[in-house]
Amino acid sequence: MKNFLKQFVLWTLKRLAKRRLRKFKGKVIGVTGSIGKTSTKEAIFSVLNSQFKVKATKKSMNSEFGLLLTILDIESGYSSAYKWSWLLLKAFYNSLIKDHSEILLLEMGVDKPGDMDYLMSVVRPDIAVMANIFPVHMEAGQFDSLQAIFDEKRKMVDHLKENGVAILNIDNAFLAMFAQKREKKNTITFGKDENAMFRATNVKLSEEGVNFLLHHKENGYEVHSGILGEYQVYVLLPAIICGRLLGMSFEDAIIALQRYELPPGRMSIIPGKEGAVILDSSYNSSPEPLREALKVLKEIGGKKRKVAVLGNMNELGSNSKVLHEEVGEVIPQYADLLITVGDEARAFALKAKEKGMEASSVHSFDTASEAADFFKDKVSKTDVILVKGSQNKVRLEKFIKEIMAHPEDAEKSLVRQEKVWKDIV
Repeated sequence: MKNFLKQFVLWTLKRLAKRRLRKFKGKVIGVTGSIGKTSTKEAIFSVLNSQFKVKATKKSMNSEFGLLLTILDIESGYSSAYKWSWLLLKAFYNSLIKDHSEILLLEMGVDKPGDMDYLMSVVRPDIAVMANIFPVHMEAGQFDSLQAIFDEKRKMVDHLKENGVAILNIDNAFLAMFAQKREKKNTITFGKDENAMFRATNVKLSEEGVNFLLHHKENGYEVHSGILGEYQVYVLLPAIICGRLLGMSFEDAIIALQRYELPPGRMSIIPGKEGAVILDSSYNSSPEPLREALKVLKEIGGKKRKVAVLGNMNELGSNSKVLHEEVGEVIPQYADLLITVGDEARAFALKAKEKGMEASSVHSFDTASEAADFFKDKVSKTDVILVKGSQNKVRLEKFIKEIMAHPEDAEKSLVRQEKVWKDIV
């Protein structure tokens, strides 16, 4: 979108969104964090929508545009002035109509300093969920440190409405210190830490999903979800907490979570050719989530051939090479075959071979299509295939489409199937 058109549309949408919000009488829940925002938002939606009328951010539309489009119930016009002309008329009409939702659930992402300031100038939450702080968005013009990332994201908590509640993951060092400074005032903590107010123990992973015990005060509850990954407790716990804050029982919240399914590309299971199993985590990648995904590959793979198809981890700044190398060193512990996609991902391959992985089991390619051409005739029924990489320039959903058993299901099963994405090479 040309800059003038973008600024005009943003200026107009912001004013229309604020007009509509003045008539909104429900609760606003904001969700932020470095990773897992969309999954956490969708888990909260699954719980709350079982008893309330909830309007939530669609997909991962968590930028300033995504926030405004959600509030005004319109779609994006992308770079089309013609489409925006119609959409602005629709937005104006919607701004005059009261939103009868009981809960407005907003995913709030930040790519650079000042982004959260803009979001908070539009809407302030009643409940703020902070999932984690990790090294992402650290290229030039973005953030220069983890502290800078935390300082920007914490603004969502700083701008809570009066008597608003912060929900913080205290297994993350930044958020643990933040929780201590707030001294439990309108603060709820969660995690595996023994001091967490909502604590997960006995976490177990299987092909059927994740199970754990939830402890709160003197009570314990069994939680089961069909999603994969031990780290998913950090997605599920905030959903239960939000349910409790809004008056739901533990039992009702936990039952509602059993219907929760991960959004496409976030460790979804997809049937592959020849009976193989694909672990689709193609939406994005960064160091900590990749390590967790490799653990899932080993756990689910068992004695089968474990294949890791890994693309670049983008937006890691000056530490990118080192962070790729650190992950590469542990890959031989989890995978039998490694396929990398992208220039930076070649560091995975180099370090994996240095740590003992056979050269014949390591292959590197520039594009997802080249990797698919190499592997699609080598898929075996004994394969469990983890596919994980960052979005831009990697596009590993293209790889998955070539090896999935039912490529005709790609539109509903894979990420980035919209025309605007398909037009991007």
